[in-house]
Amino acid sequence: MDKGLLSERAKEISAFATPYGLYQYKVMPFGMKNAPATFQRLINRLITDIDGCKAYIDDVIIYSNTWETHLEIMRKFFQRLREASLMINLVKSEFGCGHVTYLGHIVGQGKVKPISAKIEAISAFPQPSTKKQVMHFLGMAALLQSGPVLSAPDFSRPFKLAVDASDIAAGAVLLQEDDNGIDNPVAYFSCKFNHHQRNYSTVEKECLALILVLQHFDVYVSSAGVPIEVFSDHNPLVFIHRMKDKNQRLLRWSLILSEYNMHIQHIKGQDNLIADCLSRP
Repeated sequence: MDKGLLSERAKEISAFATPYGLYQYKVMPFGMKNAPATFQRLINRLITDIDGCKAYIDDVIIYSNTWETHLEIMRKFFQRLREASLMINLVKSEFGCGHVTYLGHIVGQGKVKPISAKIEAISAFPQPSTKKQVMHFLGMAALLQSGPVLSAPDFSRPFKLAVDASDIAAGAVLLQEDDNGIDNPVAYFSCKFNHHQRNYSTVEKECLALILVLQHFDVYVSSAGVPIEVFSDHNPLVFIHRMKDKNQRLLRWSLILSEYNMHIQHIKGQDNLIADCLSRP
């Protein structure tokens, strides 16, 4: 194990200036673009031959059929952590539980089910006030609100994002294609814009919506090995990386978006129904 120590060359690259001088990291810090993948490789090497132990970056789950086996796995895991000079945050840890929340799902007793927050954007949807809003909502909620419709994420497959922004909010759905070529929802997102954000231009609102969605689903999309397919009915987003705009806000946001491995595609508004509905609370 390299115990997270940076090479001399890596230390130079990690250097940053302060009013008190130039400093370098000795170990890998958070915030570096390749840090999640590097840490994941470390964890994979650490638990590679420990049955009943899985990890996604720093989220580790240990499972077993008997208490004795559970204790044996934990002893082996703790020993590996000691050898790698890694520590556990006890405040964020749970031990000996029948059910645990892991990567947005409740796992235990041979079952996996989504947490309520996954469907909160739909179950807490405001009451429609017009006939069109009622028809719009019922067509979506009748198909999507029940828990079994949500699919458990498979991190060996690419993710897709359908994103939309209205004048007052952002909405999105995280999707993943199954073996039959059908896109199944993994989670939903909805967020109202604040007073200042509501004054943004249309392209700014659409770009902001994409950033909010990517940050919300960061655990799913930040370390994607293949490009994430992003679908939007706002065509300028497709060219956001090539826009030569003097708008400083869009310029800053395009730099943030450049950190994500994604491919933005334009689709018709009528084909972006779920994200469109979630952006209109």
